[in-house]
Amino acid sequence: MTTYATAGEARPVHQTRLNPAAVLPLHAELYLLAHDDDSGKPLINEQSLAIGLAGALLLELWFAGHVYIGSAFDYKQRQWRPESGRLAVARPGPTGSPLRDSALAAVERTVRIQTSGDQVRAWLRGFAASDLCERVQANMITVGLLRRTQVRRYGGLVKTETHLPVHEGYAVRARAHVRDAVAYYERQGRHQAAPDNQTVALCGLTAALELAEFIYDGSRSTRELSEWLRYVVDEHDEATIRAVVTAVDAGRGDLAVAAM
Repeated sequence: MTTYATAGEARPVHQTRLNPAAVLPLHAELYLLAHDDDSGKPLINEQSLAIGLAGALLLELWFAGHVYIGSAFDYKQRQWRPESGRLAVARPGPTGSPLRDSALAAVERTVRIQTSGDQVRAWLRGFAASDLCERVQANMITVGLLRRTQVRRYGGLVKTETHLPVHEGYAVRARAHVRDAVAYYERQGRHQAAPDNQTVALCGLTAALELAEFIYDGSRSTRELSEWLRYVVDEHDEATIRAVVTAVDAGRGDLAVAAM
């Protein structure tokens, strides 16, 4: 029987029995793609990864029906209307996950405090700045997806602590999801099921964070694979996913400008 892991179940590690076929939440898959399988070191700048993880958690809230993204309520017409960059709480918590609870509380604050402008980008910057990478890592240890281990360097003279997946199958499956989504659109849907929202979002975030070279797709160059990943998002035609991926892309640009 397949074991499902939610985004932040606060269960002791010894109570968590996950298998390599477990369906992981979006933020966990993205975290694994962004870290080296052998060393546990991040493959990209941690600030950029934090923006991506924030985007993943925001989309998880949307998957579960907790938030509206890119919509505002028109009180005069008594209906929702599309409005780029807007956030709204559709269903208050609890969400069943400490990480998502924290993300939803941050959305509520952003909606209350920032009544104009691009709320999505503001939320991403603010939530990513709250030691998000460390919090995600700690949560993945708690639910049994990561384990602390020591790596010996310089002929065994130096020992450093790192965090590795409890099973290599988790990262392998995350990369396979991305490659399968590309294959579906490349083959025009023949003999494959269409990717779901989570897989499409993973493709978009992988492209936005420039992680394509770590998907290990030997049939394409990194540039070509990145273009395919963006094509997957466009062809899936889900405006909310596109909006969050675009905001993550812009958020990374904001970091680059701030560092100049």
